[in-house]
Amino acid sequence: MLFNSKIFVAFLALVILVYYRLPDRGKVVFLLVMSYVFYGFWDPWLLSLILLSTAVDFVAAQGVAAAATEGRRKAWLGLSLAVNLGLLGFFKYHDFFVSELVQAAAALGLSLDGERYMLHLVLPVGISFYTFQTLGYTVDVYRREVEPERNFLRFALYVSFFPQLVAGPVERAAHLLPQFARPFRLSRAMVREGVFLVLLGFVKKVVIADRLARIIAPFYEGAGLAHVDGPRAAAAQLLFTCQIYVDFSSYSDIAIGLGLLLGYHIRPNFDLPFVVPSIPERWRRWHLSMSEWFRDYIFIPLGGSRKGVVRTQANILAVMFLSGLWHGASNNFLVWGLLNGATMVGHRLLRRPLRWLSSRFAGRRWTERAWFYLCCWNTFLMIASINIFFRTPDWPAATRYVRAIFLEGLGPYLAVIAEPSRLPMEVWLGFAWLLVVFLAHEAQRYLDLKRRILSSGPAWALVSAAALALVASFGIRGPQFIYYQF
Repeated sequence: MLFNSKIFVAFLALVILVYYRLPDRGKVVFLLVMSYVFYGFWDPWLLSLILLSTAVDFVAAQGVAAAATEGRRKAWLGLSLAVNLGLLGFFKYHDFFVSELVQAAAALGLSLDGERYMLHLVLPVGISFYTFQTLGYTVDVYRREVEPERNFLRFALYVSFFPQLVAGPVERAAHLLPQFARPFRLSRAMVREGVFLVLLGFVKKVVIADRLARIIAPFYEGAGLAHVDGPRAAAAQLLFTCQIYVDFSSYSDIAIGLGLLLGYHIRPNFDLPFVVPSIPERWRRWHLSMSEWFRDYIFIPLGGSRKGVVRTQANILAVMFLSGLWHGASNNFLVWGLLNGATMVGHRLLRRPLRWLSSRFAGRRWTERAWFYLCCWNTFLMIASINIFFRTPDWPAATRYVRAIFLEGLGPYLAVIAEPSRLPMEVWLGFAWLLVVFLAHEAQRYLDLKRRILSSGPAWALVSAAALALVASFGIRGPQFIYYQF
């Protein structure tokens, strides 16, 4: 079930209508049932996978807590790892590894019938997110950072809670699970913020992100891809980098808002990551829940930054490689992850000269601000360049974009400067949307607009009414959220 669909609006109306009338225990049971309805709407058989993960980790956590020896504790943890990563690996990476094996065999002069072993599996919606969430719970129990949940219904709701089930944020057990056990609480401030975030998310999705998606889609398929030149490819990548931020953050806004309306606090997933002066800073502010997951369960266990400069850089590259693999089973995503890691390592190695250069602009407000935005623009260009391997559908398309943008000379760009009409009007409208997103982002940074709106009843009512009118005007429809496919 998609958030941006009329069936979800009806689903949510039913949930709200019934939920508030139930006692506390009834609320948990009702939300669990409705979460399974929400998830099973795509394909009911998918419920068997989430139920399997839920049952295994519930039992494994109890086993870890009750085990008398370290060996048994590790055995229970190993069961959780094997089942969760096994399911994720089978559905997400089986066909990818088969195709890579066939290519490796061909390079050695061997012939394998890859189609014979291909399963053409459809990736279960949200499996990457709920797998990491439930696996993190078992690891936390093993580390004795949380106590195992004794109530199966509450744990099942933790795994399947519909607002954040499909695309996060990836919740920690220590944060969300206790909220299901406490008495129901709902304040006026929670309702006000919840309504604001849900409407904001829908505006960002149906008004901005979907418009950008339609503008750039022709440049990545068919004749548009075959004849794309440098300016069109570069423009598409700049607009996509805006689209993915607006699209992904809109899902998080809706998820957090829905959680508040149901009486629960879901952790934030973005902290103004659109205008940032470096790639490391961007990752500290982007997809916070997943970045923290990789930090706590992979980077720190690998040694973090405690074992010298070389080991630290290797750990960063390893984490970003795994992040690319998590995003998708393709060479594109592996290169995307490695490029992100390489830029983070490069920035770390250049910290001293960058600090020196930054100090040259210090002392005057306007020079400091100019340097800051120059760094932000450079970072945005790097992110857009790396995102070639995120957005293009396959490796040949990615190499086509790289050639068009970087290897075909300045002529096409100079021609567009001399004659802007060479770019379609839709692209220029896309840049207008990008400017809107930039201005809104910076208004939040400097003016703290969200707090101002929520602290004033009339301002909240006016903004909410305007957002509702926009959503009604554009309609709740369109393509699915980008991160649904992960």
